[in-house]
Amino acid sequence: MFVISCKKEVKNLPEDFDFGDTKDNTYTNAYFGLTFNYPEAWYQQSKHDIKAITDKGEKYLARENTKMGSILKASQINTAYLFSLFKYPVKEPQGYNASLSVIAENVGGNPKITRGRDYLFNSKELLKETPAGFEFEEDFDTKTLGGKTFDVMRAKATFGGYPVNQEFYSIVRYGFSLSFILSYTNEEEKAVLHEIIDSIDLE
Repeated sequence: MFVISCKKEVKNLPEDFDFGDTKDNTYTNAYFGLTFNYPEAWYQQSKHDIKAITDKGEKYLARENTKMGSILKASQINTAYLFSLFKYPVKEPQGYNASLSVIAENVGGNPKITRGRDYLFNSKELLKETPAGFEFEEDFDTKTLGGKTFDVMRAKATFGGYPVNQEFYSIVRYGFSLSFILSYTNEEEKAVLHEIIDSIDLE
């Protein structure tokens, strides 16, 4: 999954915006009223690690698709990566590295985005331009997480030669699209990721 940089000082974000905190394998974000638990055996990424992954992804996209690289660069000002979790250490991958990413994007200036599926539709069109060969399920779905309704988009893609399943869960909250991206290759990884999102609490 290609990621976008999140340096707060250059972001179009409210002064009280919160990137969240982690303690005892629980992520908490006061701005979104969000908490969820994650397994100790998986590896949370620091902001430095996320930045490194971000830069690598953007350089790859710019090389493969100049237009795509420009679009992602322009989107940086509105997008914040809140949380990133991998099955294995990023520098020691064992095959494809299953992951969970939590992203917030400021959509307050776009009146056409009023719910998660509006955001996912736009994301779908963008992802079609990547070299990952995305194949999307025809229809969006919904799922209740933390007592709130998320819209869901499912897809298959190829990353580093590995066939990968991805699930995108999105809700519009306080002028932001709040999205959870699950990436996995087998049912065991899927079960772990679903256990995480099933623990979501939204105030």
